[in-house]
Amino acid sequence: MVTAEVDIANQALQMLGEPVIATMTESSRDAEVCNQLYDQNRDWCLMVAPWDCITHRATLTRAGKVAIAGATAADPVVVTCTGHVFVANELVTIESVAGMTDLNDNIYRIYSYTSVAITLYDTDGTTANGTSFSAWTSGGYVYRYPGQNWSYIYDVPSTALRVLGVLDAEWGESDEYIWQKERTLLWCNVEYASVKYLKKETDPSLYESDLVELMASRLAWMVSMRIHSDRALRDSVERAYNNALARAKLVNAPGMTSGDAPERLWTEVW
Repeated sequence: MVTAEVDIANQALQMLGEPVIATMTESSRDAEVCNQLYDQNRDWCLMVAPWDCITHRATLTRAGKVAIAGATAADPVVVTCTGHVFVANELVTIESVAGMTDLNDNIYRIYSYTSVAITLYDTDGTTANGTSFSAWTSGGYVYRYPGQNWSYIYDVPSTALRVLGVLDAEWGESDEYIWQKERTLLWCNVEYASVKYLKKETDPSLYESDLVELMASRLAWMVSMRIHSDRALRDSVERAYNNALARAKLVNAPGMTSGDAPERLWTEVW
């Protein structure tokens, strides 16, 4: 049973005819090479198929969301929002403010900022003049502006290696949900969106057997490039890795929905 990273490393080493290691950090050539390559190999293998063991769903949070604690009816408006992540020249939107409702649903450019406040300009470069605004009384949030082509921008879970799809508020899926992911952000037109994703799971005890086989065989192939000059052995572990990869993609291919009829695999003979 695989319970630790060293178990996968030892499966790889045994494929190469090498002795097992006690830990990933022991003072030996094989441990050092396995330790150098393990994380890269793990993350690559986790992403190649929609593994059941690492498929997760999560409700998304709109990007940059921070609560407003106050706003000045001044020229320019200064919004207090402790813990924000915004920087100068970034575009933001403001929603749900009570009292100073003039701020709501507009696009602003951040002129300057401190760790607890942002100074607002209009997008044309002039100050956001709030001298005629009603006084702020409570509430409100600042969000990153998603741009003209999208309605919302969300933060992707920090553990997500690969996004499989966007879900609605009830976690329903649809081919009509268009989205775009860039680094840690996801743009889409779904309000209250959730996401299905492959998690960067680091606990080997949760891996299914096909994933362990793929990780071990690919690690063996990568390690063989470092420690072996035997071309036949390297070719052998590469074939084992390619076979494991093919099985992984076949076993984890998307299944039919409940309404799909199975394809006929035979021909009627009259």
